[in-house]
Amino acid sequence: MNLIMLTVSVPPSRADLFTDWLLGQGWPGFTSWQGWGHSDRTDHLSLDEQIQGKQKRTLISLHMPKNHGEQLIAQMHQEFAGQDIHYWETAVLSAGSLNKNPDNKSH
Repeated sequence: MNLIMLTVSVPPSRADLFTDWLLGQGWPGFTSWQGWGHSDRTDHLSLDEQIQGKQKRTLISLHMPKNHGEQLIAQMHQEFAGQDIHYWETAVLSAGSLNKNPDNKSH
């Protein structure tokens, strides 16, 4: 099975909306954290962000089979078209859990 890591970068003001949407779509688990986005695109940056040269972002990562990633990306395009959301996918060579609970399942 080909696994990917899909990482999505959203403005912090949209993070709860996006993670609630993911949960509503049935995605059982993901990781989120705060980071900074650096870009030469300044049209969407506040004056403070332009001066600092960076923008605060919330990053959300999910690992899944590649075909599920393609479906999720298509759903994101439908639900969040035109919004300041960036995503990328990378290959996952291995993934697992050290949890001995047999009910711990991946999506």
